[in-house]
Amino acid sequence: MSMEGKAVAMFLRPLASLLVARNIAPEPIFSQFGISLADTRNTEAMVDTTKSYALLDEVERLLDDPSLGINMARESEYSTFGGLGLALSAGGSLLSVLQRIVRFHRLISNVVNLELDIEDDRVAIRFVPNEGFEPHHQGIQFVMASLVRMVRIRIDAKLNPIEVHAPAINELFLDRMSRYFRVKVQAADHFTLVFARHAVNAELQSSEPQMAAMLDATLSERLAQQEKGSLVIQLSLWVEGQLPEGEPSLTDAAEQFHMSVRSLQRRLTEEDLTWQKLLERTRRTLVERHLRIPGTSVTQLAFLLGFSDVSAFSRAFKKWYGVSPSQFNKPSE
Repeated sequence: MSMEGKAVAMFLRPLASLLVARNIAPEPIFSQFGISLADTRNTEAMVDTTKSYALLDEVERLLDDPSLGINMARESEYSTFGGLGLALSAGGSLLSVLQRIVRFHRLISNVVNLELDIEDDRVAIRFVPNEGFEPHHQGIQFVMASLVRMVRIRIDAKLNPIEVHAPAINELFLDRMSRYFRVKVQAADHFTLVFARHAVNAELQSSEPQMAAMLDATLSERLAQQEKGSLVIQLSLWVEGQLPEGEPSLTDAAEQFHMSVRSLQRRLTEEDLTWQKLLERTRRTLVERHLRIPGTSVTQLAFLLGFSDVSAFSRAFKKWYGVSPSQFNKPSE
């Protein structure tokens, strides 16, 4: 039996606001597809994507609007994205915001997987459909436009992505996206936003790093609870607690989770992971969380991440991000 696509119902609240702005009562349209307007104000409510996609199709047809997702973004608030939205509002650098989105997007929907690709001169965030799912084009347009809108409000009104990729739904769809993102959208098999590497170092105005770190910890707990059946999540949380005492081994983990080393290796392989990949991913998650706390030193980070010394941590950090820890948070020129 295949898994059903789910997304937070609050995603549809901007759609209701947009309909009201166009002098159209949203409740009859929502009800037609079995969606309650009350659920769009409930932070815990989820909606089947078969229903939300049908609703988006109908409103796109009704308004004859290929930029429906963009116009929804103009009606959205941080609370539209639930707890993740509050964490995003706490700010930090644009890079830390992108990392937060990638880490916690599963709290919002199970339809897509987000990937962050960091290179020397560019940072790309890709929206890749999970197996068996196909995201709605207006839904992804909405998320991408919401992100860029936040960047323009909190960093620089003239800050634009350097590349945008999207499926060629139709010419008008790509044209409206090109106008909003202020760059020619390239046809591709999935959606991608690309920012200049120097641009993602910029800090969002009115950032609260300590609040962001606290909210990240809360979201980590929520994600672990949501995915409590996932061995990888349980392993990552266990590793976080072990690292200050030194790097745990695969054998240590197998003993902790009452399985043989071979069984644990097989379970990791099923998730396209190795023990070293899991360690690295967990360490990077911790780095991204603690770097937002003012006063955190390189020595403290090396200890928290279980490195034998600062130089070993600095080498690993440069491999991950292309710069040293001291350069990472420097403002762009």
